[in-house]
Amino acid sequence: MTVKKRLTPALATLLFLLSGVACQVVAIKIFPSVVGAPLVEDNAYILTRIMEVYLIILSLIFAAFTNFKIHFECFKPEKAKLKNDLIIGGICSAALFVILIVIRLVQNQIDPEIAARPWFGGLYLGTYMRWFYPFSAILQELFVKGIVEDNITASCKKYNKHFSVWMTGLFFFVLHMGYELPMMFGAAVLCIVTGYLYEKNKSVYGSILIHFVIGFVPKIIGVTR
Repeated sequence: MTVKKRLTPALATLLFLLSGVACQVVAIKIFPSVVGAPLVEDNAYILTRIMEVYLIILSLIFAAFTNFKIHFECFKPEKAKLKNDLIIGGICSAALFVILIVIRLVQNQIDPEIAARPWFGGLYLGTYMRWFYPFSAILQELFVKGIVEDNITASCKKYNKHFSVWMTGLFFFVLHMGYELPMMFGAAVLCIVTGYLYEKNKSVYGSILIHFVIGFVPKIIGVTR
């Protein structure tokens, strides 16, 4: 009897999620000895890149040997749903951009150091591997939506989008344990909001756009250093 027959989709998904969390815990523990420095905000991006590689490899292994699946269909939505997804994603991204501008204006009144930062000072592609961020946003949304969220949905006896979205958000929250608590909550909120968008259209493109704006734009306009 093969592993695929022995493991139900629910069990395969549970084992995958536990394996992902376990690896994150181990990576955090050994990070200082491997990198030669404690895990802090300035080098947490290294942990993120490591986890991206590991989770993609883990996904391929589980897809090959269990009932766990990689749903590439998230890149091939129906035309009407793709259009709707891009419209909503575009509106949300524009709103986020305006909110970030307002945040920067408020910060300018509170902190002289932030006020001294340039507006639109560049893309800063050489900082924190930002040149890789567009690819990272695509990989993460494929992983979160087409792998985790869809497999959680497939493991349920009865479809419940709220369960799928919130469980995925919780998993994404835990995967950011290498960051400060506000970042962990922010990642979970992003995951949940885009999760509902994904459940509506089964298209990952709007989520990628929102993910990119909220992760890449703040440094460009000086909200983050």
